[in-house]
Amino acid sequence: NDGQLSVEINAIRPIELPYLPRFGLRFFLAKTENAIEYFGYGEQESYIDKRNLAKLGIYRITAKQNHTNYVKPQETGSHYGCEYLKSENLFVSASQPLSFNLSPYTQEELTAKKHCYELQESDYSVLCIDYKMSGIGSNSCGPNLKDQYRLMESEFKIRFDLIFDKTIRQ
Repeated sequence: NDGQLSVEINAIRPIELPYLPRFGLRFFLAKTENAIEYFGYGEQESYIDKRNLAKLGIYRITAKQNHTNYVKPQETGSHYGCEYLKSENLFVSASQPLSFNLSPYTQEELTAKKHCYELQESDYSVLCIDYKMSGIGSNSCGPNLKDQYRLMESEFKIRFDLIFDKTIRQ
């Protein structure tokens, strides 16, 4: 059915957590809807601490195109500072720029495997819409992630609209 869902989440970070890796919602889209157009930083992945190479613009990606096979499976393909994103039947807009990720793999699958050849694609395209996401840093071979790139706010709010419409075309 066509319709609109407005989502507003007010959150308080537990005091015992120094920062959050990310905060948002995860959706599972039918694979037939895995092409996403977005206005944000791209065309390659972009994070709050890894966006200088990215340019603000309108881009179109699929879940498979958005995944990078790093040596060890891990988070990949987030897009920082997005104003909107849309697929064949879904339009997402937010009250402030958001980050999103579209992947053929769940976060659980990426975490559980040690090698990319072990990854099993989900039956869906996995869409994460994040209020914010902490940077990815370079602690494996360098300094810890700077506080300015961490989600350290004690209280925050995310608001976005999901519009489901069979007439949306890309």
